Amino acid sequence: MKLVELHTKADQLSGSYYLGYLVYQSADAATLISLDDDANAGGVLVINNQDILTSVDESPSLAYCQHLIDEGKSTDPFALMPLNQELLKTPLTSLSAASQAALEKDLVVNITLTSGIVYTGIIALAGPTEIQLKQIGDDYELDPLCLVIPLSAISSLELNAPLNKLWKKYQAVKEQFAGQNPYGLVELYLDWLDDARFGSCLLGLVLDQSDQFLLFESLNDYGQLESICLVNREDVVHESVNSAAIDFSSFLVAYNQKNEIFDPGHLGKLAQSLDHVPTAREVIEKAGKQLVSVDDYELAGENLGYVTAVDEAGFTIEDPESGQEVSHLFENVCALDLASTELEKMREFLAAQNQ
Repeated sequence: MKLVELHTKADQLSGSYYLGYLVYQSADAATLISLDDDANAGGVLVINNQDILTSVDESPSLAYCQHLIDEGKSTDPFALMPLNQELLKTPLTSLSAASQAALEKDLVVNITLTSGIVYTGIIALAGPTEIQLKQIGDDYELDPLCLVIPLSAISSLELNAPLNKLWKKYQAVKEQFAGQNPYGLVELYLDWLDDARFGSCLLGLVLDQSDQFLLFESLNDYGQLESICLVNREDVVHESVNSAAIDFSSFLVAYNQKNEIFDPGHLGKLAQSLDHVPTAREVIEKAGKQLVSVDDYELAGENLGYVTAVDEAGFTIEDPESGQEVSHLFENVCALDLASTELEKMREFLAAQNQ
């Protein structure tokens, strides 16, 4: 199987793409075993050939994935490959065949339309020209009403994605987590000016706090430890300790701890080693030539780079790829990673480019 990067019309606006092993390509569709950003196994992805713009076999992302594979860091943490292999015994050479397989095995699917809209749910009916889908809502509940989707409107269909597998497991035990919050998780909503992030939140656990900052364990979408970071208390506009997302995340934390995959980046030991909550200045001054990741109140997205200058008011970081420098005021720092899987990922990415 060949490692490929596929770009589709549906993903043009977001700039995203698919990575994975190309299992086969028929007249109708390309079938991949997908890989996530860390080259770990994902589900089976069936992509409409008519929506594929380009297929790439050399790129920085592929070099990074191959680097992780060569280093033995590509794994199957959510045990997806047994079902992937079973699914692939019946050639999934079209969206219709993939839909039928998902229906027969009662699998949760991710469906991306040619417009870029993504639906997640369970297929209730798979016909020759359309499917009926019961969507999973923001409350993690299954909508009893069906959405009718023409097959001609579908760009890709993913079966056995990790979060969808975990959702199925959650259904059997969700009453144990409803409103309980056994790990003391909290959602922190910050006053970002960035429209793309407005309304989103950090979800995790407050480990400690000072007058200015929270020391925070941030979780990723899979309920795994993603970063140890400082969060500026002045930028927290709302907190929640009771929500459907916290119930589901509590299940994910319990699952990951039981399966010893909660802290894949071994970040927890850093939090345990701290004897106080540092300031943003302390973190930046100690960073030296290391990468840092900064959430700035006034700037869009996360800003990642090497510290090149520090003064009383703030600091400057240099993007490791473009070389562009960006200045930040200490007073504008919303969040600052002390350690994160994202920082480690960038170090691995840069190492792969230099090989």
